[in-house]
Amino acid sequence: MILHQPNAPPRRFPLSLLAVVWLLAVAGGALPVTAFGEPTDSLWSNSVQEFGAVLASPVQGTWEGYVVALGLAGALAAGLNHDVAWYREIQSQRNDWQNKVMPPLSLLGDGLVHLGAYGALYKYGNDYDQRVAAMAVEGQINVAIVSLLLKAAFTATRPEVNPQAREWFTLDMGNLSFPSGHTMTAFCAAAIFGDAYHVEWLTFPLAAAVGYSRIYNQKHWPTDVIVGAGLGMLIGYTVRAFHDFSPAEPGIRFSVVPETDGGRVVASWSF
Repeated sequence: MILHQPNAPPRRFPLSLLAVVWLLAVAGGALPVTAFGEPTDSLWSNSVQEFGAVLASPVQGTWEGYVVALGLAGALAAGLNHDVAWYREIQSQRNDWQNKVMPPLSLLGDGLVHLGAYGALYKYGNDYDQRVAAMAVEGQINVAIVSLLLKAAFTATRPEVNPQAREWFTLDMGNLSFPSGHTMTAFCAAAIFGDAYHVEWLTFPLAAAVGYSRIYNQKHWPTDVIVGAGLGMLIGYTVRAFHDFSPAEPGIRFSVVPETDGGRVVASWSF
């Protein structure tokens, strides 16, 4: 069953997006990032460089990145021709348990929720956790910028406005469907935390579930989620590449330390 209000009042620019941008501006401008170099560095200074790298990525990518981009481009091309059909198929699978699970699941892609989690990790985590939390905030800054620019450029309607067809370039700042900001946030975090803690097997399925929930909750079309996933991954891995620190892979390592009277073998391990 598809819920639809044909005479719904016009939508206004969501204040939640402005709240996220404001919090990012405060954090990015005031929080020193001593883990990444000079104490005078800020999240904004890193984010500006990373944003440039995101824009330049098409000509500076890797073969693996091009393969992923090609797959996403193919999915986007197919989605633009089958967006309504795919959306209807997902809506036809509605049931009671999904009705209960999908709304709270979307919170895993909410920018304010992520910022709160990053702040807690930065305050209570160890030095490595603080570095990852700072990276995640940098990623969220870029997600907010890219998301808002694209949403404002395309002003595409959401399926809750009209599930029978989508409209582009409406010039109505209440129509901010393309791309999915929740999905971008979730996949950016999945790339950063998955790579930093070697848990991609967990973070990416959770991000995919967030994307699905946005379609199920009638907030986005499938193509919104496809593009959001691709951009989120691009931003997340770009931010991660800017910081070359990484915990050692789990395992036992041996090294030889020379000394004046011979040498010794040192064993180290990480979990």
